Order: sequence, then C-alpha cells, then structure tokens
Amino acid sequence: MKKTQLTALFLLSAMLASCGASDTPEDTTAEADTTSAAPVSDELLPDLPDKKYDGETITFFIRNDENGIADMYVEEADGDIMNDAIFERNSKVSEQFGVQFDVVISANPYGHDAVNTILAGDDSYDILVPHGRNTFTYAQQGLLLDWNTDLPYVDLDKPWWNQDARKQFSFCDNLYVMIGDISYMNLGMTNCMLFNKAMFDEYALDYPYQTVIDGEWTFDKFTTLAASAVRDLNGDTKINPADDQMGYITGPWIGPIQVLYTAEQRICEKDENDEMYLTLNTERTVEVFEKYFSFCSTDGMFINTTNEVKTNDVFSEGRAMFMDMNIMSTMNLRDMEDDFGIIPWPKFDETVEKYYTNVDAGCNLLGVPITAKDPECISVILEALCYEGYKNVVPTYYDVVLQTKYTRDEESPAMIDLIREGRVFDIGYYYSNVMFCYELNSIGYHLSKQEDPNFSTFYAKYESAALADIEEINTAYREMKQ
Repeated sequence: MKKTQLTALFLLSAMLASCGASDTPEDTTAEADTTSAAPVSDELLPDLPDKKYDGETITFFIRNDENGIADMYVEEADGDIMNDAIFERNSKVSEQFGVQFDVVISANPYGHDAVNTILAGDDSYDILVPHGRNTFTYAQQGLLLDWNTDLPYVDLDKPWWNQDARKQFSFCDNLYVMIGDISYMNLGMTNCMLFNKAMFDEYALDYPYQTVIDGEWTFDKFTTLAASAVRDLNGDTKINPADDQMGYITGPWIGPIQVLYTAEQRICEKDENDEMYLTLNTERTVEVFEKYFSFCSTDGMFINTTNEVKTNDVFSEGRAMFMDMNIMSTMNLRDMEDDFGIIPWPKFDETVEKYYTNVDAGCNLLGVPITAKDPECISVILEALCYEGYKNVVPTYYDVVLQTKYTRDEESPAMIDLIREGRVFDIGYYYSNVMFCYELNSIGYHLSKQEDPNFSTFYAKYESAALADIEEINTAYREMKQ
C-alpha cells in the first residue's frame, strides 16, 4: 500500500472504536525514559523453523482505526518510539523468514466487512484484526481457523500469549480468536487508576504504592482517601465537577465496567463442555454494584455520563484526587502541571487474589480466515511477531507510558507489572453485542445511565434474552465441532 493511501485512510479513521474508550493518545514522539519493564530472559525463545518463504506477502485486514492499525503495521520508521518499535519488529520478522507485509484497511472502525470476501472463498487476507468485539462476528460463522490445531507453530503455552484470553475465547475446545504481546494495544487498553501526587502531598498522605504492593489496596481504602479530598472551591455549598475539587471522577465505560472484575466476578464463564454460561447474577455482583453506585452518588464522586464536563480536564486541572482511564489515554495528560501516579484499580476487598483489571473491548483481537493461503507460514509469522512483541515492543511501551516526569519514579514499573498481570478478558463482555444481549454484556455502562442503578431489577429485565442468545452462540460452536 502506498504511504499516501495509508495516510489518507488514517485521516478517515474514526476515533478509537472501543465501547467507550477515553480520548485517544497524542503523538508519542519523545526520548524514552531509562525506566523499563522487567527484563525478558534471552533463553526463552520461540520454537520456529529455519525457513524462508521466498517473499510471500502476509496481508493484514485491519479495522479503520489509526491506533488499531499502528499496533500492527507502519510504513516506515519516523522517529516516533512506538512507530519505530513496530517497524523494527516487522522488519526483523520479514528478513528472518523472507516475507513481506501488506495491509488492507476496513471501510469502518469495526472491521467486520471482510465476511463476504471470506464466504466467497477469496484468499486476499491472512490475518484479521477487527475491533475486539467484532472478531466474534467471524468466529461464530465458522470463518476462522482454530489456533489449537490449524496453526502449528503458534505455541500458546509461551508467556507471550495471554492465558486468560486463551481460556475465555475458546468454544467447545476450539480457539478461533486470540491475543498476546503481538499487540501492545491490549496493555494500553487496560484500565488503571491515576492519583494526584500534589494533592497527596498537600494533605500529607502517603502515596498508595506500598499499600498496592502489600496487596492491601482495597475499595474501602480508596473511597476513604477520595472522600478526604472533596472541597467546595467556589463557596456555593454545592459540589460540582465544573468548579469544585472532586474525590473521584470517571466515565461510564471505565469505573462502572471495571468494578465488577475487582471482586473476581464475570459476566460469563465456561462450563465443563467449554461452552459459555451466564454467571453475572450473584450475591457478590449485587454487593459490588450497590456499593460502587452508592459511593458514586455521594458529593465529590462523579460518573460523567452526559459529558457536561471533560473528565480528563477535571483531573488535569488538579481538581480530582483520583481518576480511572485506559493506560494509553495517560498520554493526553502531558500538559498537566501536577504530578500523578499510576496504580491498579483497587481490589474490592482483601479476599481477592490480585488486582484484576478489565481490558477495554476496543483493543485488537486476531483471527486467521479459513481462506488463508498458507496457515503454516502464517503460524510462523504470528509466533515470531508475538515473541518480538514480548521481547522488545511491550517493554518499549512501558518506556512510553513512563516517559513523562509525572510517572517517572521507582514504583511505576511495578504498578504496570501488576496491572498487566491482572488483565481480564471476560467472554461475556467481549462477545459482540450483535449476538449477545448488549444490556448485560455492558452492564456497568447501562447501570450508570439509570436513575436508579439497581442491578437486580435491570438484570431481571434482560436475563431471558441473554440466555437465549447464549444458547444460540453455543449451538453454533457445537455444530462447528461436529
């Protein structure tokens, strides 16, 4: 593809097509900080053949989203840290195996428009990179190869492949959708919590880093700190996010979605037959949403459901102690005067094992179409790209996230490590809203829009539709396996 064509398509790209992702990050051109992720062992290598493919072209079909494209493919090195990391990764794999890369951009930001091409038997595409939820549009129609059996050189046991995604995205022991360190975006789209260091200093509070490391960073400790920061700055006796100092501010696609996972709850799980079943309606879920929305209804805690203010502006102006967002959106805070820290979202309580963190479904997920010309070659390339992502690209992304003065401290890499380790890929949240009850697969978002965010009442209204959808989904995969 010509560079001018790709640039033109970039200009046509919609804003990040997640289910409510925050503002997209700005240009990341900068000299990287020397702080980086934990070193990767040079002894752990992919088991790949010493083989050349004589210039074979590997074609990505990618959704029309600038961030989604840049995660996989760039035309040339240009001095931007992440651009050059992707270029170097692709160049190394290209040279090692004698392949070249091309990209075809979807007509929309969801990337579901290759269906008819595949149904027609057209082998134009080798790797599909749709919006996370829309990858299952292809999977349910039987248009993707099985990562377990059809891609022989992909070793899913290696640490560069995400094991939660592997478990959650499997149906009837077939795995049609997968992700790992081939995409730095699935780290970037992970939720995190930010805190205002200047505000902590002003109130002589210890930064929560050690509490996090000790495993004691809980929702109760978070809410106590947030409540201590609320101030009526304009003296009108009311707390308003446009004028006053807030304890916590969020958007409907971040906190209300994230809180479910902090208590080890999921919308759906897998049964003994590797089929999806609804697990949302538990006593724990009721407790989680009741406690969260009760907290958010108090003065100084604000879910920005109407965009009456810009969430990022309240925090960047130094008027909120805490804000949560996707990691990649921290790039939008470069002009903030106050220092801030990055920490995981708190555990719901200390009984929770780790800091479980939702990965926004607007991330990239991968599938290989059944029409792919050479599945063996594609498996080699996927494994090589994912390994290089693990070894070089993701550590570089740590540097980008931590490159500003705001997060340049000794604790920040450990915080990102904990966030990365706790990533959750809930199949109930990821499954396309075209095929699974939208009201329940985005339950936190919808509750935040209700005048009375009562989980039990809302759930009861949509349960039967969700169960019918799940049965249809499981039947489709059952029939594929026969």
